[in-house]
Amino acid sequence: MWEHRSVSDKTFKATQRILPSETYVKLMDEVEAVVADAEKHKFDDATFMTYIPRKGPWEEIPASDHSRADARTRYIGPASAKLLNTNLVLGSSWIDSDRFKFERRIENISDYLKQKTVINANMWTPKQLFTTQTFFFCSTGDEERMGGAILEGDTRGENHLLLGVKDGKEFAEWEVILWGLGHRGVVPDSDPLDRVYYPSLMHRNVSFNNRLGWIRYSPAGFGKDASGYLMTRPNTWIWPAVNGNRETATAFNLLVNLPDRRSSFGEEGISDVYLTTGKTSLYTMMGMMQSSTVRQAFGAGSEMVPLEFHCIEPGLDEWIGNSSDEDKYSRLFEVCATLGYILTDPQVGTLGGAAKRRRLIMYPSDQGNLLTCANASQVADHALKSNYGSTVFTKLDQADFMNRVTRRFKAYADLVAASDVAKGSRWISQAEVDGEKMIGPNVHSILSVRGYDILNMQEYLDTFNDVSAAPERLMRRIIQSVATNALKTVYPVDLLGESAGPAPFEHIFNSSDDNPLVYYTDVRFLVPTSIDKLRFQTASRGADRGRMREAYAALTNADPMTSLSIQDLCLPFLADLGEDTWQTGTGINENEIIVEVTMAVNPARVWRAYLDPTIKEVFDMPKGDKGTAAQLWGDVFMTNDVLHDKMVKDGNEHYLKLLKMAYHWSHNESQKAHKLGKHAKKAPAKKAPAKKK
Repeated sequence: MWEHRSVSDKTFKATQRILPSETYVKLMDEVEAVVADAEKHKFDDATFMTYIPRKGPWEEIPASDHSRADARTRYIGPASAKLLNTNLVLGSSWIDSDRFKFERRIENISDYLKQKTVINANMWTPKQLFTTQTFFFCSTGDEERMGGAILEGDTRGENHLLLGVKDGKEFAEWEVILWGLGHRGVVPDSDPLDRVYYPSLMHRNVSFNNRLGWIRYSPAGFGKDASGYLMTRPNTWIWPAVNGNRETATAFNLLVNLPDRRSSFGEEGISDVYLTTGKTSLYTMMGMMQSSTVRQAFGAGSEMVPLEFHCIEPGLDEWIGNSSDEDKYSRLFEVCATLGYILTDPQVGTLGGAAKRRRLIMYPSDQGNLLTCANASQVADHALKSNYGSTVFTKLDQADFMNRVTRRFKAYADLVAASDVAKGSRWISQAEVDGEKMIGPNVHSILSVRGYDILNMQEYLDTFNDVSAAPERLMRRIIQSVATNALKTVYPVDLLGESAGPAPFEHIFNSSDDNPLVYYTDVRFLVPTSIDKLRFQTASRGADRGRMREAYAALTNADPMTSLSIQDLCLPFLADLGEDTWQTGTGINENEIIVEVTMAVNPARVWRAYLDPTIKEVFDMPKGDKGTAAQLWGDVFMTNDVLHDKMVKDGNEHYLKLLKMAYHWSHNESQKAHKLGKHAKKAPAKKAPAKKK
């Protein structure tokens, strides 16, 4: 079904042709040799210091009790490299060409991977150098645009997106470890001999490189068909690409079958999954869940840095306003079921370590600079956990902070996610299916939304001034613009406007019926400078955000001690310090502060927000009856028992249940609202005419 052949760069150099002449086991040896070689060398920090300009974060400042004259020594030492985590990008919507319209100073996938590599330098400590690896999964047609596909027999082109040599340079910026992991996928009408090769990459001359960079599988002819969401059956040809073992090897085995799990993943395993609600993401995820080898690769995220799914979606209202009826309703039902799958599926529920807490984070698809901000955010998570030296805390503050965050995380997770002590929210409370009541599944993961804004350094420094109105001004901007923009992916905009009362946003953050839209808000300032310089500029050792808390309480009437967290984090390698430094291509200038706003939202309100619009209209059906939006979308599917049996046999019963729940809940509510079907008003019986005497 699935053929696997690979070839190393060594073979390519000898033959100048890409030909599959090596076995899978040989390939594994090759990979391990490359990785072992990269780990052998101690990082030469003394030479590296000469590459760092004495400007920006690294200016000399007067030494004090809390800061050093040479801030570089806090961060840079003779570190040894360790792979901290693996990111999976399922479906290319995260980095498709439309994405780059919103990005500043990043124009293609090569820029994005370089940015990720350089920004990860923030996970440095003087003893340890952390790195990540990124894998892309996307459907056929994306290879050219993403610089991935090279057909058998091709040689490397000088203008290749990743492997081409730029003008005036003697070698390509990216180094190849291996050629070719995987086959295009055998599907009807495709040529089984048409093999496609993808380079695995390392960024050159950067010691914290992306060690196993870039591996993708790409089933031919998938994802661009017109036959609808459910009619494409992934189990015959997507899943074999992901769900493999040593005997039936797949391209993905390079990730999951390195003999020692710790050497292949470091401590964490896969800790971030970037996906969309589209077919490629969903089916790839389902395939991974069927595979025990892949599931064990999802690492033990702690309470502090849980396993995170990052999902990108357009605003709910924007979507509804811009699509045809069929598209609009199919999208609403399917997104509702897909989010439900990630939040409630029992197999997804067993991933991750610690208390098995996971997060699904939603981002608006038109968020400017999203890739840059999401990269910085991921690094901030790990910096908080493993490198207290990059935060505005002392070690003691850090321990106390970790303790408070863990406690708070548990408290608000217990509101929504099932655990030993909490029942958890339901995704679609209940629906009547074929005359029987069906109860919706419990949510096991936290659903959050996230938005970003960019401040300049002066605006940021003003917020430390006790007599300035800047903290109040900034908090209003955060709620009015950043939070609203983030929340529009899961709630209609008319729920999010200001109300007339003294606390204009109380209805979002603190509803009187104990059923708010948002449970908890986390604001982080990601500052591209060193702690020493920040302390010198703000004249403050830590960052007490009392004024901003007061402003939050005034705007929302929520208790800021339990429902708000504000942190300032320094990420000193984040700043782009110009062409003459190694720190180029990060996309962030030295005076740009990223404000990140993450809100844990109420899942019971979210599924309603997706399904409520489907109740509002009725349609003429082919046989002349009035029908609901649910029928318009799902009648063909709901009556297809053969497909249902197949889905159950393939292990997709849970997803099928979610689709049924969405269909029947909407259909029943719509019938009630429009007095259709069994809810139709009966016409009053006509009285018999009185007999004439």
